[in-house]
Amino acid sequence: MSQLPTLFTAIIAALRVAIGTHVGRHPAQAPLLNHACDYLSRAMQRFQRLFARWRAGTPIRARTARPRHPAAPRTTPRFPTANAWLTARVGYTAAGHGSQLQYLLATPEAADFIREVPQAGRLLRPLCHMLGIAPAPLGLALPPAPPRPRRIRQRRPPPPEPATPYRPLPAYVRAAVRAWKPKRARRPEPA
Repeated sequence: MSQLPTLFTAIIAALRVAIGTHVGRHPAQAPLLNHACDYLSRAMQRFQRLFARWRAGTPIRARTARPRHPAAPRTTPRFPTANAWLTARVGYTAAGHGSQLQYLLATPEAADFIREVPQAGRLLRPLCHMLGIAPAPLGLALPPAPPRPRRIRQRRPPPPEPATPYRPLPAYVRAAVRAWKPKRARRPEPA
């Protein structure tokens, strides 16, 4: 029998205890860290189910896209997007559990599991991001996104010049221009 799900469960449970201890000392961070604990317990259960199905040889179907409904207002805080945010908040104990998880995911059995079950990547990538574990060496990195096609801007032709018919200036404008121009001194005619 494999010890991978047992060890994974032990690491995540110890991480949850470390988070609970940190919340006791810093109650202002309680909403976010309690949400992280709930997420970790769901991840632990999903990992155990996926691993059991993989070990039994039961086919694991990919999730189908569900139609999106208008989102209800969030009651839980969003996780920060910074890498290793959980380690930064909880401290060295979270970093220690993160290194244990990194070591566990580097084992050959975990590598086989990750390679054969794509849902494991969807489950483990957020955990690696929380704890600052690089996903590439573990086989969890997503393939690079295809480059976006460059948008070619078509140059618009310049707008046509408006056709204005020639109209002579009114007499009062011509007189004002003549009065404004300085008078040139006449040159003496050569003899």
